[in-house]
Amino acid sequence: MPTPGITLAGTGQALDNSLNSIISTFDILRDDTGVVRDCADQAQLKEHTGTAYQKVNYGRVTAAVVSDGSESAAQVLSDALTSATPGEVEAKVILAGSTIRRTADVSLEKNTAMILNNAFDLKEDTDGCSQFASFTNTALGGVTTVCSPGHGAAAGAQLRVGCSASVPEPAPKPWFWVIHPNSAVPLVGRLIPYATTPAGSTAYGVNTGAHLGVSAAVGRAEGMSNDFITKGIEGIGTLFGMDVRLDPNIPIVSAGAAGAAFSRKGLIYVSEVEPTPYVDDQLAKALRGAKVYGIWGAYAWMNWRPAAYGIPTTFDATLPTS
Repeated sequence: MPTPGITLAGTGQALDNSLNSIISTFDILRDDTGVVRDCADQAQLKEHTGTAYQKVNYGRVTAAVVSDGSESAAQVLSDALTSATPGEVEAKVILAGSTIRRTADVSLEKNTAMILNNAFDLKEDTDGCSQFASFTNTALGGVTTVCSPGHGAAAGAQLRVGCSASVPEPAPKPWFWVIHPNSAVPLVGRLIPYATTPAGSTAYGVNTGAHLGVSAAVGRAEGMSNDFITKGIEGIGTLFGMDVRLDPNIPIVSAGAAGAAFSRKGLIYVSEVEPTPYVDDQLAKALRGAKVYGIWGAYAWMNWRPAAYGIPTTFDATLPTS
């Protein structure tokens, strides 16, 4: 009990209105750093070249056996055009002059700039993930399918022949496989695999959905398995010739995450204006010290040779419980 006669300041005390609230820490909510742009081919729409980035692809000609003294029939050379028109993207916050003066956060303006940068990065990456659906091959997996090594092996094999056994067009490397982190949990388990006993007689996580559900025996954790156990899903790295990237911004449809396995040449990021931050204080007089903080840029995503250079992959992405 407090000593009688001592005046205390604080909630419920004698001087309960005499203290300012002091905020100890100001933090920023975290979005996942963009993944897809790093996996894509980079292109630039230069000034004074129109509204669209355009790329032409020539078709095939074929060679044939000819008899002595004969000529082969001339073939017509074909071309195909792919184009993308960048659109402008912006994020903006207006800080009132009174807010800037009164806030306890002396770094408010700096934090606002960081928040805007994160917003642009998230939009850019989400748009890139949405482009996976434009690969035209039959998707591997499904919204309730648990991701397994077999799906990765199939994707790598399809890229190796350009998704065509009859007319192979091998997709140029590097290859990427972008999947949702929740989908990666059963993939990791099936690569180790896990079990409840050293002999592996009982499978670990036999429930449906994003669980492991394997029954193969487990020996010592070595090599890749040890990386999985110590690093978790971040330890996947390279599988079946593909650099595996985890991206939680992949579109979710009915608890399934729609990613893709693709060649870098198969996904193009077209930049017209790189993300450009700005501060506009022209409102200072009209709105009593207000400042506009913003970031803007112009870009487009496009697929290149979508029938040969990429395969959509869709897997269950419910939150894992084992």
